[in-house]
Amino acid sequence: MENYSLYDYSTPVHKVLLEPNQLLGIGITPAILILVLTIVLMNLVSIWCCVIGIFLYVGAKMICKNDPYALTILFERLMLPNIWRAS
Repeated sequence: MENYSLYDYSTPVHKVLLEPNQLLGIGITPAILILVLTIVLMNLVSIWCCVIGIFLYVGAKMICKNDPYALTILFERLMLPNIWRAS
């Protein structure tokens, strides 16, 4: 089996098309959810809740270390309706 590179294609492939679309190293949906949750907690409780946001971000970064889409897929699966249909 041969190793292929980006230069082996007949048309040029930009490297940005091969990389996952992420915000701060995690998916866009989890990053926005952590940001909104941190802002709401800071407004409701105190400014010290930004530490919770930092812990959530570090936890999400650790989960997404091997699979960049882990949290995005998890959130998509949680939003699916719980309807089981027989085939």
